[in-house]
Amino acid sequence: MKNIEEQRSKLLKSYDLLDTNPELEFDNITFLASTLCNTPISTITLLDENRQWFKSKIGVDNYESPREYSFCSLAIEKSNETIVIEKVMEDNDFKKVGRLNGLTDEGFYAGVPIKDKDTGITLGTLCVIDYVNKTLTDRQIASLEILAEQTSKLFELRKKFKSLAQNNEYLLLRYSELEKFAHVISHDMKSPLNNIISLIGIIKENSVEALNSENEEYFNLIEECSIQLKKYIDGVLNFYKTDSIDLNKKDEIVIADLIEELKSLLDIKSNVKINFSNDYEVIEMNKYALIQILLNLVGNGIKYNDKKISEINIDFKSNSNQYILQVSDNGIGIKPENFKEIYESFKILNIKDRDGNFGTGIGLSTVKKIVDKLGSIQVASEINNGTTFTIYLNK
Repeated sequence: MKNIEEQRSKLLKSYDLLDTNPELEFDNITFLASTLCNTPISTITLLDENRQWFKSKIGVDNYESPREYSFCSLAIEKSNETIVIEKVMEDNDFKKVGRLNGLTDEGFYAGVPIKDKDTGITLGTLCVIDYVNKTLTDRQIASLEILAEQTSKLFELRKKFKSLAQNNEYLLLRYSELEKFAHVISHDMKSPLNNIISLIGIIKENSVEALNSENEEYFNLIEECSIQLKKYIDGVLNFYKTDSIDLNKKDEIVIADLIEELKSLLDIKSNVKINFSNDYEVIEMNKYALIQILLNLVGNGIKYNDKKISEINIDFKSNSNQYILQVSDNGIGIKPENFKEIYESFKILNIKDRDGNFGTGIGLSTVKKIVDKLGSIQVASEINNGTTFTIYLNK
């Protein structure tokens, strides 16, 4: 018996139910039990070490009382199944508890055990009590048993929800730590990397005659790797920066000016042609978010392009609820089986850009991260004929 009590106490702690606030889901069950059985008292009783505690109660003033006052404690000692005592004050075991609860000549008790799903150990009971003798029909008893089973399931769901909430809190904390770590590392690496790139440029410029072809090739390789690493670091910083964007902050954006700014940021060369529709002159949304979306989509359209002239078409439309942004290119295209993978963080497909470099796997995941907070994104593509991204942004 002592072992069962210890297990029950341990289980109750794992459910984290004792001394918690009333909850409507459980109050509905005691209301139904009381109504179905036509009794003034109904409780969901949990049996702690030295007390009984009511998760829900009707017709009882206090939320707890000593175990010696507990019909439910006596009931689970006698049976692991439903117990019905039609005449409490005539039952040798129950009449003592009846007197402690103020019963004199008559009384009624029915209790259904509430069990832990995995162990079968009884945590408490769903019970109904009356001050007079009473008989329940088979249908009433069956209804009580169904309600007790639902109570057990609610306990389990509550426990799982709490576990998920704790895991979610832990993951959010870990993500925050990872974000800070990535930001600090990326920021600390960026400065010396910029210095390396600058120094390589100075050495190459000032030592042209001293460098033989092999040394020059090595310097070019160092420069190329450094620039690629810088792009990766910039991508990581931008990816984590998107979490701090205040998407409720809206800017008035002149599309023509935005396109010119975009060209400047991307350092557009003569072999790139950007077309945009001027149908929609001004929009209102967070400018930084829109710039990040366009930088990545247009940048990819230029990089992953094997045509002599990279052509990008940008189109803004609008309906009553959304802005519709469409970015199309004439690049190498994306295979349909890769449509889902392209948005995965740090996922690198085995595809080289026009300079022979692999991507960082950050750009499109950054776009998706922003767009998921504002609307949705769709992609259509044809190998060797280009890709079109259509983005729906809530106003």
